[in-house]
Amino acid sequence: MSIKEITEDLILRISMGEEKAFSLLYDCYYTYLNTVAICYVFNRDVANEIVNDVFINVWHKRSTLTYPIHSYLVQSIKNGCLNYIRSQRTNERVLSEHKKQLLDFQEEYILSNPTPLQYVEMQEIETQVRNAIAQLPEKCRNIFEQYLFFGKLPEQIAKEQLITVSTVRVQIKNAMDKLKVSLNHLICIFVLIFLN
Repeated sequence: MSIKEITEDLILRISMGEEKAFSLLYDCYYTYLNTVAICYVFNRDVANEIVNDVFINVWHKRSTLTYPIHSYLVQSIKNGCLNYIRSQRTNERVLSEHKKQLLDFQEEYILSNPTPLQYVEMQEIETQVRNAIAQLPEKCRNIFEQYLFFGKLPEQIAKEQLITVSTVRVQIKNAMDKLKVSLNHLICIFVLIFLN
C-alpha cells in the first residue's frame, strides 16, 4: 500500500481504534516522514525519534483524526523538528556563533518550505555544494574547508595559519553567507551532507 492509497475509510478505522489500520498508515508514511524529518534536523536518529513520537501522538489522538491526513502528518513532523532545534539552543552549554547560525538556517528552512523531498537526490546536490565551495575565494575556501571537512575550531585554524582567530571567524562567516546565497534552498542539504 502507498501513501496515495490512504483512504478516508482507513482513517475512520484508525479513529475507532483499529490497530491493523494504524499499522498500515505507519508502514505507508514512515519512510516519507522520516525523509522529511532528516531534511529538517540533519540527523537520522533524531529524525527517527521525531517520526515515532508523531505516530505515538497520532495513536493517542486517534479519535480526533480527520481525512485527508497528509498535511496533518507533515505539519506534525515540522513541529517536532522545530521543537528539537529550539531545544538545541537551550541544551548547548556553549553555543558557538556558527552552530547558532546553522540552527537559525534550519529553523528558517522548516518555517519557509512545505516539504524538502524534492531535494533528496543527494548525489546531484552534493556536487552542487562542492562546486559552490570551490567558487569561494582561495583564502576563504581554505579556511572554510578546514572548518567544515576537518572539524577544526577557529582557534586551531588561526594557530596553524598564523592569523588571528577573528580573521578565521570572519572568513567562515563570509563563506556561510556566500553559500547561503549561492545554494539558496539547498543550504539544509549542505548541512545534512557535510556537517552531520
